[in-house]
Amino acid sequence: MKNRRIRPYQVLALALILLLSIFMAACSGGEESAEPEEKAEVAANPLTGATVDEGFDENALNQRIVAFVVENAPDARPQWGMDDPEYSPDIVLQGEVEAGITRTLWLYADYNKLPEIIGPMRSARPPYIKFSELFDSIFIHWGQSSSKGNYIGATTVFRRDKVDHINQMTFNDTVGLYDRDHTRSVSMEHRGILYGDKVPAAIEAKEFRTEPKEYTHLNFSDFAWITGVVPAQAVRVTYSDKASWERTYWKYNSEDKKYHTANFDNDFARDNLLILYDNTEYVDKGNYHGEVGHTVTYCNYNLDGGKGYIMSQGTVKEIEWRVDDGKLVLIDVQATKLAQERAAEAEEGEEASDEDAEPIEINASLYPGKTWIGWVSNNNGGKVEIINEEE
Repeated sequence: MKNRRIRPYQVLALALILLLSIFMAACSGGEESAEPEEKAEVAANPLTGATVDEGFDENALNQRIVAFVVENAPDARPQWGMDDPEYSPDIVLQGEVEAGITRTLWLYADYNKLPEIIGPMRSARPPYIKFSELFDSIFIHWGQSSSKGNYIGATTVFRRDKVDHINQMTFNDTVGLYDRDHTRSVSMEHRGILYGDKVPAAIEAKEFRTEPKEYTHLNFSDFAWITGVVPAQAVRVTYSDKASWERTYWKYNSEDKKYHTANFDNDFARDNLLILYDNTEYVDKGNYHGEVGHTVTYCNYNLDGGKGYIMSQGTVKEIEWRVDDGKLVLIDVQATKLAQERAAEAEEGEEASDEDAEPIEINASLYPGKTWIGWVSNNNGGKVEIINEEE
């Protein structure tokens, strides 16, 4: 990260945090202080934290998340449905797929509330399938990579993991789920679309399990006032040294308290940016599409876990992430360090117990809202630049 000089507004922010902590401690101190009331469980979107009062239908908790593979080549932009005013994706994940280009995966907690059109739909890749499995998603796509030589393709992963998926190329589409757009003057592969209101019928036609199993539930903070203490007015994400031309630049808007990017040829806004460093490997596949001598290099993400960042409310927080029991786990590095230090101090006191000395990990929380996830190479030149000066 760069431009990390401590500026006056950073000092002010830290001072305000300290004063608030002292005030809260004073309010909760004393023998006559009332016991805090337990908060009632509130039905909320597991991907955004939105409650019923904020438009979430709690019936969606009894159905599975859906994941769509959407193209991101220049001719595919702007994507249909991405910035839909009502039904923009709950989560958009962006990572490298092949030849240095990126692709996106859109996740929705409620498949009854989707944009009219989603697309351009594109083919499945193994890392995207594995990521969607963290949320027990029904995976929806147009085509898929096949195994050959050292490359393990989506065809194998679907079969091996018994993934519920809908592929345009094999789906008996009696419900009218897929179509081609005829308004854009681009080649055919950039015009494959899907009708959002047909998704429930398509899932029913496939007779998939609709009751969700255990899956990743993101944590959302009750405090809207700050997420981190280090300012992050903008960020530039480079996915790898093979995709150095494919960068995503986000800038914070203090008026709507969202990060905005024009990299999808629209004004796309997110409440949170979640950046995950992961180990990647490149696998060559020869005779691509049956063309002798045509080799394509696929990028695989290993889901090994590692470091990362959460950005929201104009601030950034360092995290660590991993996959435990098939779920995505985000750890707040600084809060965990402080908790461990307090536990170590308690262990040396007269009333210390073994429990006090147990390793403590604090789950990282996102600000309630919609999230973009940048999947960055840890070992092949991925880079994250935090920017706090006008460029």
